[in-house]
Amino acid sequence: MRKALMTLGLLAAMPLLSGCLVTSAVGAAVGATGAVVGAGVDLVTTSKEEQMKKDNERLKKENEELKRQNKGQGG
Repeated sequence: MRKALMTLGLLAAMPLLSGCLVTSAVGAAVGATGAVVGAGVDLVTTSKEEQMKKDNERLKKENEELKRQNKGQGG
């Protein structure tokens, strides 16, 4: 998330920087943090219902993994 904030800071500072520097700095920042920014945008645009479904799926998978681990230990 820090990278996303850094990218936003670079974008906000664009008017203060020269054209060449802006292009290289933003290109590097976006390339390095594209996934982080994408995840941030996804979190912002995800509805509560979608987030609940994702959380339920994650919890089900964790529960199944714990069951497998317990079964493997003879429990």
